[in-house]
Amino acid sequence: MKKRMFVEIKPELLRNLREIFGFSKEQVAKKLQTSQTKIEQIEKGELPLTLSQLKKLAKLYRVSLALFFSESLPKLPTVPDYRLNRERKLNPEVFIAQKKAYYLARELYSLTERTSTIPYHLHQLDAIQLAKSFRKILDIELIKNKPAKEILQKYKSCIEEKMFVPVIEHPLKAEDVRAFSIHGDVCIIVLNEEDAPEVKLFSLFHEVAHLLKKTGALCSIDLEIESTEVETFCNHFAAEFLVPADDLREEISKRKLEHFDQAAVSELAGVYGVSKQVIMLRLLWLNYISRETYAEFKRRYEQLEKAAEHKKGFARRNWTEVFFNRAGGLIITEMKKAYKRGDITLSDVISSLEIKAKYAEKFVEG
Repeated sequence: MKKRMFVEIKPELLRNLREIFGFSKEQVAKKLQTSQTKIEQIEKGELPLTLSQLKKLAKLYRVSLALFFSESLPKLPTVPDYRLNRERKLNPEVFIAQKKAYYLARELYSLTERTSTIPYHLHQLDAIQLAKSFRKILDIELIKNKPAKEILQKYKSCIEEKMFVPVIEHPLKAEDVRAFSIHGDVCIIVLNEEDAPEVKLFSLFHEVAHLLKKTGALCSIDLEIESTEVETFCNHFAAEFLVPADDLREEISKRKLEHFDQAAVSELAGVYGVSKQVIMLRLLWLNYISRETYAEFKRRYEQLEKAAEHKKGFARRNWTEVFFNRAGGLIITEMKKAYKRGDITLSDVISSLEIKAKYAEKFVEG
């Protein structure tokens, strides 16, 4: 019988690491295939931890084994929380995404010694003027009549190129977190991988607005009027950038629209690559429809969304695309340059991006 190896770890460190990464005792117990009572005993120093269990914890928290023997605890910088229900505990996957984002931002800086270029001089403008001025800085025309996925990719690439702000995706697995941004020497935006492209598109510019206001944010991105002042500002910025009021009026006039039924709303949403709800809110804010009309639309929209969710089946995923989006185009580009220079190895790429060798090879050797 194979002899089990025990390791001596400070009990308080085990407890603090679990709490930092947002896991409950029950979740850790399940991962270690033991009981919650034993986890409590381990965290009190009443039971030893096996090497096998330690390796499972390191994998769960996505950290190195060395961290468990550190004299000091890692501290994630605080991201301002703008969720609707801030009392609700964050999903562990969000903590993991934050840790990954901070790591990738540091990695990008170490590879390039470059910092993000944020036009902070615009931060005192109102949301509408900020959106107009920001478009000029990006030097990009309004993208229309393209699939939402294509529009999203073009805007992501533009932001990464012009602002040196990586945009990555992560399966956040949280109903109350749509996206978040981190403000620092290298700013970074994280979108929810599980969202539809038109939702990611709005989330992207909502988070850009936070960065332009000199802060990061953890957001539910509720589109309703009753949002907080900051979130309302970011929503109006994103709406004006993606669906400019003047351009929307032209589209409505060109189509001679007077009544906005589902077909008309769907058509306009397709023009700009945004969700129907964003179009309805623009129509509400521009006084084309009443609040009662919007409320009725929202009720029906949510019913259709729930029905569509129930019908959703398993779809084969393009894993090359998934892992590319999780790393982000900017980070992959800079890692490829560093790899070609001989500054980093393929093993470094695999470790940094947490991907399999075949994808790492594709990204840096292709």
